[in-house]
Order: sequence, then structure tokens, then C-alpha cells
Amino acid sequence: MKLLSPTAVVTVVAILCIGLAVAYNGHKMAEKNASPKPKVAKVSAPSVSVVQVFPNTYQAYVNSHGEAKAHWALTLKAQVEGEVTSLTNVFKTGSIVTKGTVLGNIDNTEYLQAIASAKVSLADAQLGLQEEKDLGEQARREWKRSGVTEDPSSPLVFRTLQLVAAQAAENNAEYSLKTALRDEKNTEIGAPFDAVILSRDIDLGSYVSVGDTLATLNSSDKIEVFVPLALSQFETLNPNLSGEVVLSDISTGMQWTGYIDRVENHLDTSSRQRNVVVAVDKPFEQTTPLLPGTFLSIEIAGKVLNKVLKVPASAVSQDGQIWYVDENNTLVSVIANKIFERDGFVYLTPIEGSDVSNIVVRPLVSYLNGMLVSPVVEE
Repeated sequence: MKLLSPTAVVTVVAILCIGLAVAYNGHKMAEKNASPKPKVAKVSAPSVSVVQVFPNTYQAYVNSHGEAKAHWALTLKAQVEGEVTSLTNVFKTGSIVTKGTVLGNIDNTEYLQAIASAKVSLADAQLGLQEEKDLGEQARREWKRSGVTEDPSSPLVFRTLQLVAAQAAENNAEYSLKTALRDEKNTEIGAPFDAVILSRDIDLGSYVSVGDTLATLNSSDKIEVFVPLALSQFETLNPNLSGEVVLSDISTGMQWTGYIDRVENHLDTSSRQRNVVVAVDKPFEQTTPLLPGTFLSIEIAGKVLNKVLKVPASAVSQDGQIWYVDENNTLVSVIANKIFERDGFVYLTPIEGSDVSNIVVRPLVSYLNGMLVSPVVEE
């Protein structure tokens, strides 16, 4: 038997190894194909809470704040000088007095004397005037009897100038008497209007001079509140300024019903807004008196508006935008065109090109336009 050469042995061994390797790889590939394939993970869209809103008709309301102020606020000054001789029981802080109520008196002796003197002066002036009238008539009669047909060359002949002087003296005496009567009347300290006494600045026996402060008064006929409004708020008011006005005490929640008294025809220099003046009549006769100085929130009923969206206030982001989900379930942001706010809701102009809007209730800062989401409708 002939033995194989070394070269032939190496060749045979190599062929066997290659065959074994091919068989092994084929076995492993078969095992891999037979094993289950891993599942591909699906990317899920995040859920967002939305409310479906439709354009509708709503009553507009304007909201603002202001401080209650008296219709009139007066520092009562002395018009004459003298000693305070009497003070009435109602002349004390907190008292509510009616127009003309006597609060006290200043010594009027000198003023009564001035009246008497003025009456004497007036009587003398009236006497002098009558005498000049009589003398003038007498001069005309004598001139006529003289037969002279021409007018006199001087007005002194008919005492015309003397009559003018006498008339002026009589007028001056009348005004002097009126002044004396006025001064005597001003010795009586009275309320110039229905008022609340805030302070009394004199005491019995005090000596006052002209211009000294006697008291500080606030009128009690009505309370006024100057309410600053932006131009957009003005546009929602009724043209005739009708509509209920509700005033609420910010501290206690007490409410009063008022009305728009007038609108100021200028802009405030600091806020660049225009004031509406809201009033409440007889504030001290209300069930709960409305006192000057009360800080109030004001709600004014305005126009009835059509095609308005009502959304939760939380739907408006801090940068003034709202987010909604379109027909492709992607997020879209738009600027919120607010008309007014009330009771936790914001009223907006409709989104252009859409009758129904899936408004995101609580938008997040991480939202991006075009982001795919899964909307969940809330009531």
C-alpha cells in the first residue's frame, strides 16, 4: 500500500476543516432564523386635556378697581373774624348733618353795628338822591318859565351830574348794607350741603380770623369711584352707558349697586387710560354704608357680543397664547385676543378659519408647534 505524501495530507485536512466550518455556520444561521424576532417599540403621542368650544353669544363685562370718594370734600373756612360763642351738639366728628344745619356761632356784635351803620348811610344816600331829583325837576321848570328855547350849555343847570353822583352814592350804600348783612350771616357756622363731619378744628371760646379752618366735611349725597379703563374695555360698554354696575369691597366682599354717572373726556397722564365715574346715591343710607376710602372692585355690564369663545382662564399661557389641537392631532399656538374675563373664564375672539376649537386646558412650556398629541376632551 502506497502512503500519501505530506502535501496531500495537508490538503485533505484543509478541505475537511472548511467543510466543518461551513456546516457549523449553516447550523447557527438556521438557529437564528428559527428564534423569535424582537418587537419594534412604538412611539406613543402624549395625552393633553382639551375642551371643545364653539362661538357663542355672551354678555360682556368690564372689570376694574377704584377707591370710593365723596362727591364733595370741603375744608370749611371762616369768612369773618371773632370769638366762637357757641357750638351745637351735632358739631362733632362722625355726625351726619343736612344742608343749612347750624354748627356754631361767632360773636356778631360788630357785624350788627356795621349793619346799622350801613342802613344809616343808605338812608342818607336815598335822601340825597331824592333831593337831587327834586332840584333837577325845579331847575327844568324855571328854565321853561324863562322863555329860553335853547338847551343850557352846562349839565349843571339841570343838575344832571349831581343826580348821577347821588345815584352812585345810593348804589354804594346799598352794596355796603349787603356786605354787612352777608358778614353778619357768616357769623353763623352752617353746613353748605348734606355732609359728614370729618374734623372739628375750633372749640368754644376760640378766636378765629378770616381763612382759619373751622371743619372738614364730606358730602353724603353720593359716592364716586374713578374707574380707569383701557380703550378695548370702552368698546365693550353700551353706547348710552346703561348697564348694571356692581361694586364689591375687596376686603369684606360686601356689594353695592351703582351706575355710570359720567365719562371723563381726557386720558390720565400716568396710566394713559380714560376714567369712567361710577356713583352710588345715598351711601350712608345703604344696608351696609359705603364709606369714603373703601377700595372696591368694579364690574360693569356691557354689550351683548356675538361669536365669542369662552375658555378656562388656565388655557391662556403666561406669554398670552392659547394652544389648540388641529384636525391632524398636532399642537398649534395663537395669540389670545381677549375681550374680557369673568368668573375664571376668558372670552376670546374666535380662531380664524375654525368653528370648533379643541383648546388645551393647561398648556405646558415644553409644547412645540406641530407636536403630535392625543387629545382628551374634558367637560
